[in-house]
Amino acid sequence: MVNNRDRLMKQIQTYAFAAHEANLYLDSHPESKAAMEYFKKHKMMEKKATEEYERRFGPITVNADMQSWEWTKGPWPWQNGMDGKE
Repeated sequence: MVNNRDRLMKQIQTYAFAAHEANLYLDSHPESKAAMEYFKKHKMMEKKATEEYERRFGPITVNADMQSWEWTKGPWPWQNGMDGKE
């Protein structure tokens, strides 16, 4: 079962992937207004999803506005909430 934390992390990853792909496209097509809008849209959605994730579940980047060092709390991203059990 996918919980809200996992769903939100997947959204972040999806938006980041889409923005990265648009970035690569823009390297060879810098004049593409459609690609630039696509890139901006997905970067904005990634930022909002990341902010929501960090507000609800804690930091996922070093750049997060952290009040304490919380990296060791909860499952690591690769554990998918299963305590490392696959």
